[in-house]
Amino acid sequence: MSGGNLERQQNSNTDTPNSPEKPEKREPSSKKSLFGNLNSDLKHALNTWETLTEEAANKVSPDEEQLQEVKRLLGELKSKLNQFDE
Repeated sequence: MSGGNLERQQNSNTDTPNSPEKPEKREPSSKKSLFGNLNSDLKHALNTWETLTEEAANKVSPDEEQLQEVKRLLGELKSKLNQFDE
């Protein structure tokens, strides 16, 4: 057991001095690349959103299509009923 604890202490001692140095060296470049990627992703999402919004504005929903069809059929029915009144 004491051998395992000794190895853990040695591993933790060797990790401690190296761990503060590595993040300091990596943070500026990783933060820049992270925010650069994030910014790029957000721009792409915004462009996609605008494109989808424009497409959706010009599209008629299935419910609206069905409503237009019902109105058309009612109009035809009304014109046929008017023929009987004459």
